Amino acid sequence: SAPLNDAIDMDREDDNPVPSTLVVPELISIMIDQGNIETAYMEPQFSQQVLDRLSRIYKRFAKDSPGMQMTKADVEEWLTLINGRVGRGTEFRNAAKYMGWKEPPTDPDEKKEDRPPIVIPDDGVLTFSDFVAVYLDELRQGKFWGIAWDLSKLDEPLDVDEVFQARYDRMYCSASLQPTVVLDTISTKPCPNKFEPSDHLPVCAAFQVRK
Repeated sequence: SAPLNDAIDMDREDDNPVPSTLVVPELISIMIDQGNIETAYMEPQFSQQVLDRLSRIYKRFAKDSPGMQMTKADVEEWLTLINGRVGRGTEFRNAAKYMGWKEPPTDPDEKKEDRPPIVIPDDGVLTFSDFVAVYLDELRQGKFWGIAWDLSKLDEPLDVDEVFQARYDRMYCSASLQPTVVLDTISTKPCPNKFEPSDHLPVCAAFQVRK
């Protein structure tokens, strides 16, 4: 079969380059410790400025708890601030595990909805190292913007000056179709913003069948 064509890039009548579809704050260079460049992206660690922010956040939640450690109530307050409620997000699932929740043996015949829910143990505590580990799990899954969102919601936003731009989203068509109109969506400011509700800009085109 014939290869598909990049509808946005084919038969362009001007010299303008195809615009980026991802325009976001450049976070990697300020979020990841660049000390060992060989392992920075294989097993990333947080930069000192992120660790400082996490330390201040942790102390704020744990300040009234015994031993200056986050209790169940502290963790639930934190999770509600970043996720809207307790019970959603990988931060919740990983925090529960670090605090002592253990997944019961699974029965292959058991439906997912019948499995016991993940819960935060009543007597569990989340140490600072575990709090950092929760966010390291996010980092190593590439959730840079999720971490930046959490820090901002917790009144510790990162100082971001650079913008990362790349073309991630494409629209393909077969040779039997001819693009008649292509919409270039352009943003010079990091997304989401008041004009663009998503971090991905829309890709739009109209087609007609080739005769």
